[in-house]
Amino acid sequence: MPKDLASGKNNNNFSMKTISFLIALPVLLFLGLSCSFHTPPKGNPNLEDCIYQITKAFHERDSVILNQFIHPDYQLYVLFKMGTMSEYSEIKHISFNHPVPDYPFYTDFKADHKIAFQALPIYDCDSSRWSSIGLFCDSVSRDHLLSNTAIDLKKWREEKIEDAKIQWFKDMENQSRRIVLIDDQGGELIFYLTLIDNKWYLTILDRLSGDCSA
Repeated sequence: MPKDLASGKNNNNFSMKTISFLIALPVLLFLGLSCSFHTPPKGNPNLEDCIYQITKAFHERDSVILNQFIHPDYQLYVLFKMGTMSEYSEIKHISFNHPVPDYPFYTDFKADHKIAFQALPIYDCDSSRWSSIGLFCDSVSRDHLLSNTAIDLKKWREEKIEDAKIQWFKDMENQSRRIVLIDDQGGELIFYLTLIDNKWYLTILDRLSGDCSA
């Protein structure tokens, strides 16, 4: 085959490939952008995944998994009642052998509930019952149990808690979701997840709400 004809055929093939690529390029770019927008960041499971992982870890008493959800700077605040006053304690990690306060973490509950994103159940001290059974997360309202506890401790027991720290509690609560799990046998688990740097962390453990002791 003459050299000039072969060269011309190759040029035509090159031109057709170039045109096809240019036509397909916008489609490829769109698909690439769509994937990047809809794929969760690596190592950052969504809120539902975190809730299921944490409830399962509490049920199985898996402190290794739970401690991976505690932010090294924020740590974990445990709310509880000691006597007549509500209190809180700051801990760096969860230990089922050495709980805070010094009575077992409640882990006797069913962990197979589906999450209901709605108003949370309320505990009635007169009947010693919760208003609803299941696994709940309120994605609308914000709870301020930790900051209110700090305010009461400062006011009534004259605890040395700086106003800046109370405000920090409020800011953290505004970025948090309260999760309540109540099963049909009265088992319960209440905790908060806080969005920090686009990741959900376990920041508050509520051992207070179901305690009506004087």
